[in-house]
Amino acid sequence: MGARGEAQGARQEVVNPLESARTYLRSQGVDEPGPDLKLLAAFAAGLPLRNALGAPPPEFTPSQESKFRRLVARRGENREPVAYLVGTEEFMGLELRVTPSVLIPRPSTESLVLRAGRIGTFLEIGTGSGAISIALAKDGASGTATDVSDRAIEIARENAERHGVLGRITFVKADLFAPGSFDLVISNPPYVSTAEMETLPPEVKHEPRVALDGGPDGLAVIRRIVEGARSRAPRLLLEIAPPQAAQVRELALRSGFQSVQITRDLDGFDRVVEAS
Repeated sequence: MGARGEAQGARQEVVNPLESARTYLRSQGVDEPGPDLKLLAAFAAGLPLRNALGAPPPEFTPSQESKFRRLVARRGENREPVAYLVGTEEFMGLELRVTPSVLIPRPSTESLVLRAGRIGTFLEIGTGSGAISIALAKDGASGTATDVSDRAIEIARENAERHGVLGRITFVKADLFAPGSFDLVISNPPYVSTAEMETLPPEVKHEPRVALDGGPDGLAVIRRIVEGARSRAPRLLLEIAPPQAAQVRELALRSGFQSVQITRDLDGFDRVVEAS
């Protein structure tokens, strides 16, 4: 390509940076980069992320375009999750701050919260960003949320304050349980087997291992929760991996729960174990 052709190519790239970014991300293995690029573009341009997916592409200033290109490079080269790049993720209509210190809330976990219904008090184990506890508190409940990570608790507190429910949630650094009796114990615990950790998508490997790795069979933390929950609440809700449903049902029955129900998530997979 001659000098004129190179100049024309450069002008085209400046005119439409999202298209060149789309081509790049696909070359890096990101199959559907469109939504990612819209969020990154809105973030780089300083626009609200809530409406980014339905909004037209922003017109960048030179500094904004440079920021966008740096974000795209991190998304492609390192396969960093978009939620970490922009610093937020939406969960049940709530915009939550997220960092690599906390698990990124997922739509499948909304099934867990919806199954809880309207309750009085709760204990959430492994709160992470605080997504589950905050959603329950927004619906009128109050409770305690635990996590082994100081940084996670700090982020969860910040999110709770942002959404006006900090007074309804007590955050405690603890390995699983906190003192007290509750109407419900609820958790999205680590449930990926250690061997499966190596097969996870590159994006997931950026998330905290402690929130994902459930031991040799994926049930190490779930066993401890099931064994300890019965003495603290009459009802238990757990998010699980679909193949674990039968095993977790048996664990709950052996621990003294009388009834166990499995609920599917929005994608049709066995996702929530409810024991009472």
